[in-house]
Amino acid sequence: MVNIKFSLRILLLCLAFGFYGQRASAQQDLKVIIIRHAEKPVVGDNLSCAGFDRAMKLPAVIKAKFGVPNYLYVPAPNTGKATKALRMLQTISPLAVKYNLPLNTNYDVTQTAKLANNIMKRQGTVLVVWEHDNIRGIIDAFGIKTKKLKWAGNDFDGIWIVTFHNGSASLSVDKENIQPVANCAF
Repeated sequence: MVNIKFSLRILLLCLAFGFYGQRASAQQDLKVIIIRHAEKPVVGDNLSCAGFDRAMKLPAVIKAKFGVPNYLYVPAPNTGKATKALRMLQTISPLAVKYNLPLNTNYDVTQTAKLANNIMKRQGTVLVVWEHDNIRGIIDAFGIKTKKLKWAGNDFDGIWIVTFHNGSASLSVDKENIQPVANCAF
């Protein structure tokens, strides 16, 4: 009887540490890819022809660099006079359509802390397409401390990659290396 109780205690301890290890590895297995929307016209809230071309080329680039993402996030589209959040939706739509991926549009463009909190509950690869002035808020919410971090207003080709290891986030930077065609050839 003593051996059975002892064995059960050992089994329970193993299970407890096993679940803890799975939970800890969930964050280790989280990679967040952040890009801004594609090129925009001088006037208007949609993508430019170059932006549309970039959006069409983006699925191949994302798949080649990171595989097919498990989750997609874009800001909630607004209604009214200014609908700038639609640029992010337009940018990611070809990838979402090609791989039949749902879009999470639950967060306003300024709700970066809530967005980051939701993302940190995920596993796998998360792709975030956001407005460049608010991307820094996402990075800050992940706990990455850097003063020099700023997304340039003319950078539509950048990729920021946040990787979680042992509960802490690190940031690396890459490029899409897409050369979009500026004229609408359709």
